[in-house]
Amino acid sequence: MFKVRSIVLTTALFGTQTRNTASAATGCFPAYISSGTYASGDKVSATTTTESSEIVSCDPATDAACPASTYKTVVTTTTETYNYVCVDNANSAFCGNDGYAPNTAFGSIAWTKESGECSGTASAAAPVIPPAWSGTGCPATFAAADFSAGDVVSVPKSGGYSMVYSCKEEPNNLFCGMAGYAPGTDQYWSNAWTELGSCTGSMAPTDSPINVALADAGGCPGEYDGASEYEEGDAVSKDGLVFQCKPFPLSNHCSQTGYEPGTSVGSGVVVVEHWRDAWSVVGFCSGTIAPTGAPNHVALQDLGGCPDGWKETNSVTAYEEGDTVAEDGLVYTCKAWPMSGHCGQAGYKPNHNPATPQAWRDAWTVAGHCSGSIGPT
Repeated sequence: MFKVRSIVLTTALFGTQTRNTASAATGCFPAYISSGTYASGDKVSATTTTESSEIVSCDPATDAACPASTYKTVVTTTTETYNYVCVDNANSAFCGNDGYAPNTAFGSIAWTKESGECSGTASAAAPVIPPAWSGTGCPATFAAADFSAGDVVSVPKSGGYSMVYSCKEEPNNLFCGMAGYAPGTDQYWSNAWTELGSCTGSMAPTDSPINVALADAGGCPGEYDGASEYEEGDAVSKDGLVFQCKPFPLSNHCSQTGYEPGTSVGSGVVVVEHWRDAWSVVGFCSGTIAPTGAPNHVALQDLGGCPDGWKETNSVTAYEEGDTVAEDGLVYTCKAWPMSGHCGQAGYKPNHNPATPQAWRDAWTVAGHCSGSIGPT
């Protein structure tokens, strides 16, 4: 019999989430759901349907389905179902992403495939609760805010328990309240948080709650202005509160769109307050700050001859921390690393970029004024 074989593969993925530890040796877990919410250890199943076609010779005299060509196509459908486990590392953030669905090209990045094919339905087992943390009960549930080193929060997990996390030491604690670092869930959480163990219930209060009163800052500084450039320590007011720009590098956000003090984006249960990454509330105010005297203007230092003008650089000729350039009679100094990486980039020429007129301030500081050129020494 003459045969020509060709294979066509089509994959169908179905499913929902489960959080249990039942063995998948024979039973199948609920099927994967496209764009579902999954976390490390979640188990799903995915079904692959394979169609193989085979061209075989036949006899029209004995086979009613045989065409006059005496060849017909026989299609065989094979269905296989396997269980998958969401990985126990940072890649678990991709488990709910359709591009990383089980049994796809990138599925192995987020999911671990169990060796044996499953059938039927897996029996549910009680969840395995990780070892308890050293405290009693669960601390407050995590929410975006300013955190200090050592602050502890809890994150609810399926299975009736929560996990406790501690904000890392400085400077990593600066990331604890930022988007992308939510403990146990976001991709970069382990850079900012340390997992301490599981908890149940709530922490009993040890005393009357302590409410910290805001300081009276007196008169109000100028209101926040989206067109202004702010630096570390600058204060602004809004709605009777005084906000102070945080230290570098977070101070770089103080002038950026989306970081206006007291604002938020999103709605419902998904509300993000980016301003907390850049500003701190330092008190309340009323009225305006009275002038203390005549304005104090600081004269720029005369640096003599002018260094070379700015020019765009590459990795070989890049500017380094402390390098100086001259533009329009002013001398600029390249900032410390990592901001020095911008000094030679297009768009960061000192005081010369109409599209983003303040971008150069991220890379350069004004050092003084000059005239002529620097003579040979």
